[in-house]
Amino acid sequence: MKRERKGATARAACAVGSILAGLAATAIAGTPAVKDHSLIQPYPGSTLTRRDNNGFSTYKTVVGLDPKGKTDDEIIKTVTVSGNLTRLAYENPRDRSPLELLANYREALEKAGFKVLFQCAAAECGPGWASSRWGRVTGMRYVSSDMHFLSARRQGDAGTVHVAISILRPRHAIDILEAKAMETGLVTVTEAALKSGLETDGRVVLDGVFFDHDRATITGESKAALDVIGRFLTDNDRLSVFIVGHTDGVGTFDHNLSLSRQRAQAVVDRLVQEYKIPAARLAAHGVGPLAPAKANATEPGKAANRRVEMVAR
Repeated sequence: MKRERKGATARAACAVGSILAGLAATAIAGTPAVKDHSLIQPYPGSTLTRRDNNGFSTYKTVVGLDPKGKTDDEIIKTVTVSGNLTRLAYENPRDRSPLELLANYREALEKAGFKVLFQCAAAECGPGWASSRWGRVTGMRYVSSDMHFLSARRQGDAGTVHVAISILRPRHAIDILEAKAMETGLVTVTEAALKSGLETDGRVVLDGVFFDHDRATITGESKAALDVIGRFLTDNDRLSVFIVGHTDGVGTFDHNLSLSRQRAQAVVDRLVQEYKIPAARLAAHGVGPLAPAKANATEPGKAANRRVEMVAR
C-alpha cells in the first residue's frame, strides 16, 4: 500500500511539473481557457470550485515574515509586482495531507525552473491572529493559522511568473501572476470626453483611474488620466462635481460600500493635494454594487462595474 501511494505521489509531481514547465494554456476540465492566462494542472483529485480572472493587477508576493513588525506590511514582507492575475480555488483530495500537496507542488515548481521565495507551515506562518493579516496583505481566498504556504518566481524570455499557494486541510488556493506591461491606450480619458459626458448624461466614467486589488490605493498607471481630470477641473473652475465610487458584486455588501467610498475619497484627495482643486468643489461618495454598468455574471461585466465616475452637481 505504501509503495502504491509513493508511486501516485511521484506521478502527481510529474503531472503538475509538466504543465508548469510550459505554463500551457490548457483548460481545466469544465473551465474555458482565458486568453493571456496560463493555467496550472492541480494536484490529482483536487476539485476546482472557483476561478477569478482579474486581468492586469498589482500583486504582493510574499518573501518573508518579521514577527517583530507592527503593521501588516512590516510583518508580512512582500514585493509588489504587476501583471495578469489568475486566482484558483480547489477542494483537496480527501486522502492527501496539506504537507503532501505542498511538497509535490514545490517539487514541480522547482523542476519547472521556479525559485522558491518563501515557505512556511502552521506555526511558522504566525499565530492565530496572523490569518487576518495574511488575507489583507495577499488577498488570497484561503488563509489561516494552520496553513501551508509557498511563493515562487520564474524569470524567462516570455516574462516573469509568480506563483503563490496556500493550503489548508480541506482546500487550497493558487495565485498565478504573469508579469508584463499593461496594455495602454485602449481607453483614454480626454477633456472633451469629460465635458461631453457631463453635458449629455450628467456623469462620466473616469477611464484610466486604477486601484490596487480590493484596496483604495491609486496605482501609478493612473497618473495620465488624473493629469487630464485635474487640467479639466482647473480649466472649468466654476464646476463642482461628485466623485462616485462603484464596485462589482463580489464580496459582502458592507465591504464593497466602504471600498467604493474610500476609492472615491482617494481620487478627491489626489485632485486636491496634487492638482490644487478646491476641496469645496469636490464631494466623494460610494454606492458599492448598487448601480452596475453591466451584469456581474461575467468577468468583463465585473470589470466594467469597478469604476469611479464624475457626476455633475
